[in-house]
Amino acid sequence: MYYHVYGHGDKTLLAFHGFGRDGTDFKLIEPSYGKEYKIISFDLFYHGESDYPQNPESINFKENDLKELIQQYLDAHNIDSFSLLAYSLGGRISLKLIELFQNKIENVYLFAPDGIKYSWGYNFVTKTTIGKNIYKGFIKYPGFLFLLLKLGNALGLIKNSVYKFLRHQLETQPKRQKVYDNWVFFRDIHPDIPHVQRIINTKNINIKLYFGKFDTIIPPRFGKEFVKGLNNKEALHILNSGHNLIKESLNQEIKLFVL
Repeated sequence: MYYHVYGHGDKTLLAFHGFGRDGTDFKLIEPSYGKEYKIISFDLFYHGESDYPQNPESINFKENDLKELIQQYLDAHNIDSFSLLAYSLGGRISLKLIELFQNKIENVYLFAPDGIKYSWGYNFVTKTTIGKNIYKGFIKYPGFLFLLLKLGNALGLIKNSVYKFLRHQLETQPKRQKVYDNWVFFRDIHPDIPHVQRIINTKNINIKLYFGKFDTIIPPRFGKEFVKGLNNKEALHILNSGHNLIKESLNQEIKLFVL
C-alpha cells in the first residue's frame, strides 16, 4: 500500500482513512498528532495511489494477508510498537489490527469507526451470490434503487443526511463500482468486537473514540455500546459534528481531550 508521512515525533502512528478518501486526509490533523508521532498514513486499496486488483472477487484477502502487509512495513522500518489512527472505513481495519498486533499497540484513536456494528447489507452483498448479482445490476442500472431511496426519504424512513450521503457515494457508475470493489475486497476483514474489547482491557491499551453528535451514518450510539465493554468508560468523546470528522477544525476540538 502507498503511504504518506506527516509529523516528526519519535513514536509511530499508523493511520487509515475513510471510504472515498485517501491518506492525505490526515495532514489536516498533523497539528494534533505530529509533535508526538510520525504519522504513516496509508492509501487503502482502491484509493489514492495504492495498486489494486482489477477483479476483487478473485482475491481472498484474509486477516493473515493484512497482518503480513503491516508486518512487512514494521520490519522494514524496525518498528517494535505503534499506535493507530483511523476514520470510518479505516476503523474496521484498525479494530482488526488490534487483534492481530495486540502486543505491539500502545494507543488507538478512532473517529466514527466502521466495524463496531454488524451490517447485514454488507454481508448480503459480499457473501451471497444473489446479493452480488443485485448490486452488479444496480451498478449499471441504478434507477430503481434511487427511486426507492427517494421514496424512503419522502416517507421519513431515510433521514435527509443519510439520503444525501448515499446519493453522493453512488451517483456515478465509477463510484458505485468503487463501493462494490471495496466491499468485496475487504469482505473477510471483520473484527471480533468482544475479542477486541478484551484485548483493550487486558493489555491496557489507551483508546479514544470520537463520534459526531449529528452523525447518522455511524452514530454515537455505536460508540456508547462499544464503551460498555471497556474498563475505561471515559474513552468516548462526542464532537459537535456530523460524519465528516477529519477537518482542520478538529484540531481545536481534540485539544479539549488528552491524547
